[in-house]
Formats: sequence, structure tokens, C-alpha cells
Amino acid sequence: MKGLTIFFAIITSLSHAQSILPGWHEGYLDIHHISTGSGNATLFIFPDGTTLLFDAGEVDRKARMGTPNPLKISPHLPHDSISAGRGIARYAKGVLPSISSIDYAIISHFHSDHYGSVAPQSKLSTRGDYYLSGISEVNDFLPIHQLIDRNYPLYNYPVDLKANVFDKKSFENYLKFVNSQVTKKTLLASALVPGSKTQIRLKINPVKYPTFFVQNIKSNGDVWLGTGTSFAHLMPPSIPLSEYNENPLSIALKVTYGRFDYFTGGDMTGLQGFGLPSWYDMETPVARVVGKVEALTLNHHGVRDASNEAFMRTLSPLVIVQQSWSSNHPGEEVLHRIISPYTYPGKRDIFATYIHEETIATYGHWLEENYRSKHGHIVIRVSPGGDEFYVHILDDAAINPQVIKTFGPYASN
Repeated sequence: MKGLTIFFAIITSLSHAQSILPGWHEGYLDIHHISTGSGNATLFIFPDGTTLLFDAGEVDRKARMGTPNPLKISPHLPHDSISAGRGIARYAKGVLPSISSIDYAIISHFHSDHYGSVAPQSKLSTRGDYYLSGISEVNDFLPIHQLIDRNYPLYNYPVDLKANVFDKKSFENYLKFVNSQVTKKTLLASALVPGSKTQIRLKINPVKYPTFFVQNIKSNGDVWLGTGTSFAHLMPPSIPLSEYNENPLSIALKVTYGRFDYFTGGDMTGLQGFGLPSWYDMETPVARVVGKVEALTLNHHGVRDASNEAFMRTLSPLVIVQQSWSSNHPGEEVLHRIISPYTYPGKRDIFATYIHEETIATYGHWLEENYRSKHGHIVIRVSPGGDEFYVHILDDAAINPQVIKTFGPYASN
């Protein structure tokens, strides 16, 4: 382990020289934010080797571009011939050659840039009962043991999702995938339990790592209260269809390893006012129970309706990861909130999977001077015990990505 620490120090001083990312070793916590150009995908390798995939997005690029959606979408990475689902599985096998399956997969909410869209080029599964896209295609290469989403098996909150969810065709395909795998008994499926610290656990050697755990913070409108397993209902039992929005319903987790804490919350929102219902601000009550963290991924890709001032001040991260793919990532208000010393004092380093040149030109020096990296896979590697960690940026345009920059060590508090 000491040799790896020395190696990291060397490549930190040579941050522009490409090198191979040292392989994961037992005792380390790896958090890989995979840049596919198609949405969110985060691979966790826990200290004992247990694996968790948080989201596996794949947007329908043609449907997202042009009128009435003139936003620009990042290129398909590493190139057009590799779908996002296949790319995620390939990346996982590259950084963890011993991997043959995934222990846990979580779908934070039901938008295709988090679980996969059905597009004209989508291929059928071997049995022909669903299409391969996002999470279903990952499963085709790396079978998933347990899948967790926000509303299995009813899919009826806060409205009938089978009738009203955005991109109905893709959601129906997701249900076919889940039901097919559950019926074959190759997959366990469940809904996330807010407040639980045991639903996601180390599977290989939990006794060896007593300071590691995954705390379920939020799902749907239910937020953990900070002690035990109790949680509060912050949304009414039902809402008018006109108020339905998937983003505030996103799953949120806190991963702890010794003094190191990391937060991820899908597309959770924090905007208040503008005629929105009060529960649209999920970030403020979530922040109260999460507290300070060393690192986080920005909610909703850094879009303007998230990462509110109270949330950022309370969590005060040293490292901010933006999983971005669209030209409106980040929102300009969010950019100024996350860089301002008045939001919270002290150092913070910001990394993004993909920032468009148009976005950089629009925001100017505020973005250029505050982002340490604007393209690439973002790997947070936490040293055994959790006292320090590094950030490695990997080339996302390469089939076999190498390290192009390294930052750290950062000290956990």
C-alpha cells in the first residue's frame, strides 16, 4: 500500500503525463464517474471488492437534438460504435479485470439519462423480450445480482408511472427487463428503504471494514431523519399530475469510509419559489441529515434547479464532481454558487465529465479558472481507512483510458 501512495505522489507532480491507473487493491474505495456522453453512470468498488453501479444512462441523441430541444449534446464516448451500456461494462472490466458481475445496481429515478432509452439502433435481448439500453445492456455483459429503484414493484408513486412517466416506451422497456430477470430468478429487485444502513452492505468481508457503510438518505419524498431508521414523508400521498416531476423523487445515498464521506443524489432538486410546491426543495432537508462531506456529485448535472445555497454550505465539499453531457450543464447560477467563498469558505476543486465549448465561452473566466478538469472519467480513490484520497482524470476518448491528470492527496476531515 505504501508503494501505491508513493506512486500517486509521483504522478501528481507529473499531472500532464499519461500513465496507467494502478489497479484497485483491497482496502481502497474507488468511485468511478464514467464519461459516456449519454448520462450518469458511477461505479463503486468498495474496500472488500463489493461493487455498486449507481445509474447507467443512455439518452436517445436524435430525440434530444434539434427543435424543440436545441441544446447541444456531448459526443458519444469513447466513439459512436460503442453504446453507453456496453461502454460502462467495458470500462468496469478495464479497471477491475476480475469483475464478472455487479453486486448492486441502483436506478436513481426514471429518466433515460439515468437508466437507458429505447432508440432505433437499440438491439433486442437474446430472448427478444426487451431492448438493450443503459442498465439492461450493462446486465447483458455483467449480470446484476440486486437492482434497487425508487418504486419497485408497484410503480404507482406519486402517479401511475406506467401511464404517465416521461418517455413511456423506454420505461416500459425497463419494466420488461426487470420483470424478465426477476422471473428467471437471475435478479433480485427491491425499492430503496430510506434510513437503512444495511440494505446495501459489504458482501465479501464486512467484518474487516467496520468503518465503511452506505446510508440510505432519500427515496421518493421520504427523507431519513438522521437517527436510527426513521424517515419523514415530505410529499403528500398523491399529487396532481400537473405537479409530477421525476427529479425531486431521486434516490440519495451517503457513502462513509472512516473520515471520508461522499454524497450522490441523482437529479434531486432544491429550487424554491417560482410557484413550485414546497416539496420541490428536497436538498435543504437532505442537507440537514447528511452534514459535511469530502466529495459529492452535483445534483441534476449542475442544472439551475439544484445545488442550492443551503445544500452546498452544509455539505461544503472539497471535491465537486459534475456528471454533465448537455450544453446547459452547469446552470450559470449554480456555477456562481459553487465557486463562491460566501457559499462556504475554503478550498474546493471542481471536475466535470464534459463541458461544451459553447458553455465555456458563455461563462468565461469564472468557469475556466475554477474547474480543474472539464473532460474525462473522474475517479475518486480513497486510501485504506479513509484518511486521504486522490482524484484521477482518465481520457474518455480512448478505448483503454489512461490517467491524464492526478490531484491530491486530499485529507478527510
